[in-house]
Amino acid sequence: MATREILTLQFGHYSNYVGAHFWNIQELSFDYTGLKKTEVNHDILYREGETGNGETTYTPRLLLADLKGSLKSLPVSGGLPEDNEQDHFEWETVEKVEEPAPQKNQYLADIDSEGVAVEEKSYNLEEDVKTWTDYIYPRLHSRSVNVVREYSHGDENKSFDIFNSGSALWKQDFGDTFSDGIRKYVEECDSMQGFQINFDCTDGFAGLAMGCIEHLTDEYSKPILAYPIIASHFPDNNPNTQEERDKSNIKDSTRLVNLALSLQELSEHATLFVPLCTGEKGWRKPGSPRHFEHINYNPQLYYHSSALLASALDTLSQKYRHKNNIYTMSDICADMTGYGRKMAAASLGMPFALNESQYLIEYLNNTTRPIYTSITPSCKIASDKLFQLITVRGIPESYLKAPPKEAKEQMNLPAYRCNSVKEMFELYFQASNFLSATNVTVCGKALELKTPYPQFFSDNLDKYGFVKNDNSKERIESCAVLAGYHNGNFMTDMIEKVHREVSRIKFAKLHKFSEEGLEAADYQESLDKLAEFKDNYEDDFEL
Repeated sequence: MATREILTLQFGHYSNYVGAHFWNIQELSFDYTGLKKTEVNHDILYREGETGNGETTYTPRLLLADLKGSLKSLPVSGGLPEDNEQDHFEWETVEKVEEPAPQKNQYLADIDSEGVAVEEKSYNLEEDVKTWTDYIYPRLHSRSVNVVREYSHGDENKSFDIFNSGSALWKQDFGDTFSDGIRKYVEECDSMQGFQINFDCTDGFAGLAMGCIEHLTDEYSKPILAYPIIASHFPDNNPNTQEERDKSNIKDSTRLVNLALSLQELSEHATLFVPLCTGEKGWRKPGSPRHFEHINYNPQLYYHSSALLASALDTLSQKYRHKNNIYTMSDICADMTGYGRKMAAASLGMPFALNESQYLIEYLNNTTRPIYTSITPSCKIASDKLFQLITVRGIPESYLKAPPKEAKEQMNLPAYRCNSVKEMFELYFQASNFLSATNVTVCGKALELKTPYPQFFSDNLDKYGFVKNDNSKERIESCAVLAGYHNGNFMTDMIEKVHREVSRIKFAKLHKFSEEGLEAADYQESLDKLAEFKDNYEDDFEL
């Protein structure tokens, strides 16, 4: 069977937080014993290589970009300095001797030490994590890490916060080198599926990512699945003085314009794009954090909120990485983008927490609340007239329904005739969503929650992520998860909100944008195109 490779691209600091968790989930789920049945084809996202010493390596098929000073203890070489394919930029290797190497936290020191079982130790990562490299587990290929030298992480005097700054950067040497890295990865692939791209859509990385996406559209006839991501919190979210409020308002407007420009260009160049944020609103401050029952996370900690988005991405991508599923990225994009509706919403139900003694049939029959939460900003997912792709993982078939001798009232329910978790969820969505089409994928393996995944779960869950019947104490090790893509007329509201908000911003006040080359006519044209894109969602709904 062909590998169906995917190349992953990450642009921006928060997206790399998400990416660090995503790759941790992948690598920490590897089975090196050969005793476990693997549902996922890891070769889709990973590549095999060899070091100069002849040692086999297995690294993510990944290119990422971040600002100078953001890597901390992670070498630009990605941690595999002896890789045979040392083709990284010489100017970047010079960079790492400019400052002494930062000291690694205890977790990173332990994973570098042989014989240390990190699962058996406790770490204070909420305090120790200052950047995404403070908890990333896998080693990266020598071409994976790409540093933007022109801007420094945390530099308020010269911040990389304008869409057009990123667009201009792509047209310089950075874009040439990055695109060369893409070409080398693509040439290694036998039957490539496409590209999955995560990027910060509220700063300069939005323009950098869009420059890259336009390049991919021109050079490769492969699907582009993009996730424009908004961080859960910004440092200026809680101003105390009038001066701070004024500065915060300017930054809000800047982030909103970057978002709007991103969405408009994605509507032209991406195959499918799905905005993500754990804040309810997303712009003009991310807003109240999305609620997930049995999880108590701190939205101000990127280490926390990014883990939720990474869990959703890992679950959603099961659909085109599963060994027994014929779905490909191309299929997903085709199914989700009818009538030019290239933008979809995403949802996450985590943990999908049944009671220890409860069957799935009882849970679905008795629940009165949605079984998932929207993780797309300013978007309330409708319950009718939609198309959705749902992935469920980690619910054992033994939890489906009671055996006939014990079933009692269950036998009176239509769902009792379902003989699998997949059939029961299909029936549930058929009954819950009027005039809708739902495709359900079920994976047996739960989401593993190994260190350094945040321990932000409530104490009333057992080690499998189900609600306990007693007060015993045990550390959660895995949990069932549900995640979905959703598309329909309801997306109109989000686009309308973005367009309405950004239209209130006068171009004359966007000094930094004009300084970076954005013309008033081009700005207005982008807003007009965004309004036209919204029309795709206002036609009469058909299946």
